[in-house]
Amino acid sequence: MNRTQQIKDAHPWLSYDAVVKVLLYHHQGSMWIHDLQRDKLERTMEAFTKLVKSKGKKALEPFVEYVLDVYYNGVDQYGNQIEESSREELFECRWNRARAILLRSK
Repeated sequence: MNRTQQIKDAHPWLSYDAVVKVLLYHHQGSMWIHDLQRDKLERTMEAFTKLVKSKGKKALEPFVEYVLDVYYNGVDQYGNQIEESSREELFECRWNRARAILLRSK
């Protein structure tokens, strides 16, 4: 079973779009911030999937809301990407803030 389906099965209240964006959030940070490649990237994605699956709805909701509303808030009304340099908060700051929300939730 793929990661998307694993998370969706653990959290049926999430849309597939939300699950994909949550996974993409972690993948981007792992590659761009932590510069992980193949094997290490695969392991961190697996660990992240397990972490997300282990959280209850109440604990996961603030993280998902942040990822969807702030982390991905770089898209205009037509779905076009807004330049990163035009954003108020830098990518790495948004990524780290989302990670902190996820890790402190119980």
